[in-house]
Amino acid sequence: MRWFGGFSGMGAVSRVPVHRRSLWPGAQDCWAIGTWPEHEARTAVAGGRAVAVMGPCGVTEPELRRMASRGVPDDVARLWPGSYAVVQVTDEATTVWTDLGGACPIYTTTTTGGTYWASSSRALAGLDGAAPDLDRLAAWLLAPSVTALVEGRSAFTGVSLVPSGHRLTLPRKGGSSIQRVWWPTSRSGSSALRLREELTAAVRVRIDTASTPTADLSGGYDSTALALLTVEAGSPVTGVTVHPAGRVSGGDLDHARRTAEYSGIVHRLMPLDAEHAPYSHLTGIPVVDEPAPSTIAYARFSGQLAWMRDEIGTDCHFTGDGGDSLLCSPPIMLADLIAVRHIRRAWTETTRWARLRRLAATPLLLSALRTSRTSRADAFQALAAELRMGRPQRSMDGDVGWCAADAVPPWATDDARRRASRMATEVAAQTTPVPAGEFASTTAAEGMAEVGRSARADVQLAEAAGVPLHNPFIDSRVIDAYLSIPLDQRPGPADYKPVLAEAMKGLFPVELAHRTTKGDFNPDHYGGMRANFAALHTLAHGRLAAAGLVDPASLRRTLSMAAAGVPVALSAVEPAVAAEAWLRSLETAEPVGWTVADQTKGGA
Repeated sequence: MRWFGGFSGMGAVSRVPVHRRSLWPGAQDCWAIGTWPEHEARTAVAGGRAVAVMGPCGVTEPELRRMASRGVPDDVARLWPGSYAVVQVTDEATTVWTDLGGACPIYTTTTTGGTYWASSSRALAGLDGAAPDLDRLAAWLLAPSVTALVEGRSAFTGVSLVPSGHRLTLPRKGGSSIQRVWWPTSRSGSSALRLREELTAAVRVRIDTASTPTADLSGGYDSTALALLTVEAGSPVTGVTVHPAGRVSGGDLDHARRTAEYSGIVHRLMPLDAEHAPYSHLTGIPVVDEPAPSTIAYARFSGQLAWMRDEIGTDCHFTGDGGDSLLCSPPIMLADLIAVRHIRRAWTETTRWARLRRLAATPLLLSALRTSRTSRADAFQALAAELRMGRPQRSMDGDVGWCAADAVPPWATDDARRRASRMATEVAAQTTPVPAGEFASTTAAEGMAEVGRSARADVQLAEAAGVPLHNPFIDSRVIDAYLSIPLDQRPGPADYKPVLAEAMKGLFPVELAHRTTKGDFNPDHYGGMRANFAALHTLAHGRLAAAGLVDPASLRRTLSMAAAGVPVALSAVEPAVAAEAWLRSLETAEPVGWTVADQTKGGA
């Protein structure tokens, strides 16, 4: 596992990671662990200031030296394409700027001598053997779609997360401060043109240092855009399409084949058989910082990674992760329109959304009206009550609210509900008002930070398999470009990524440009559940049950119903299975090693 971090305090650092190397010559309290490509760990030192840029970034050497001479500006996260964090060390303080998409997260933990910070929460947990944070785990299990519940917390007790788009300052004299330095800000001009430019730059900054780039070619908008932009930027790319063995046409596969006809794309098909089914091989997942999004599909994900590594030799793989969260307007936009008195458009977009979701328009409009008049703090207080009781006080179907949570899963224990409810109450007390017209951009920014940070766990899984994985839709400048679209120009929630379709005009195949749906993988998941039924039943009696968060008998009934074909929301199953697999991987993995600083003076 590769990560970077450091220490800041009144005295000298007392413990350091095993096998560390200094980020720059002479640095005893800033380090990197694991193998870092030179283009993802760049440093400059001038006078009494040292600067490091960690992660893929388009900064030039003269620009890097200029920051070392003059200091790092607060808008550094969106000055260049890429997903990166920036570190500045002076005699007075260590300062870290986080990216906007959470792809390069920064965590902290405080000791008596000062503060340790790192890009890995598990690394910091290894300092004192910190256990998983059961409060955070309960909130994530019971309300996984309410991202604000876990903001500022890692998956480990005593390890905090620095929010995306913030500046962390750690003075040498002790203490710390976190300041927000980015907000979505409306800008005029062509949003499609900005998106095209930023996605192109995000792709280019990766392929400039790659010799064998590959990309998912699933037949959807997001992965297709990245493959085509790679070719347009002057690099051939291998498009990888996974498909059920024996099925070589239809649906997503036809869209992928049409795209693969473009010059510069080499199309490779990877057939999926029974060993790649969802819920398979959940006991062999490498340990990562938190439950990975691909946990349920790990058999397919790891199989594809190994296949691309061995058959293609990929040294840069693109996925479209983050595209859905960024490019699809959240339903709370309807409340935004009402709040700024765009009533006619609010009615139009509500009826279109209702028609798409097969809901009655009037109740949906009334829900949007209530949300436009409800403070976010009150919404979290209401959510706290719902989580505590285990049932909603409002209709979950078609609700347009601040907390569009799913129903509390039936297997949640009283203790899990109390923990999640307490988290919601704490968030209610800390949340700040959101101005009218900024509801959707605020929730989208929070959602992207959650998507990017959790996707970091998939990147760690890919690193373990020897594949550099990249998600350009989570890049800071891409996020900033899209969330700068003014409310009156933003697509409605019923629209399917029209800005990306416009941005890719001239590149997208005609058939794809008119697509308004995605492939449905739910049948595969239910089939995988049936195939791995015995192993899943064993998981139900695992670490979550021992921690008092899950009622194993109820979870078994839920799993049995799903495996039998009874309609069960996958949100009532997948988080519990993913969390259980992650907890088991923690138990079997060696903790991150730390040692006394004076015993390894000079680093490794």
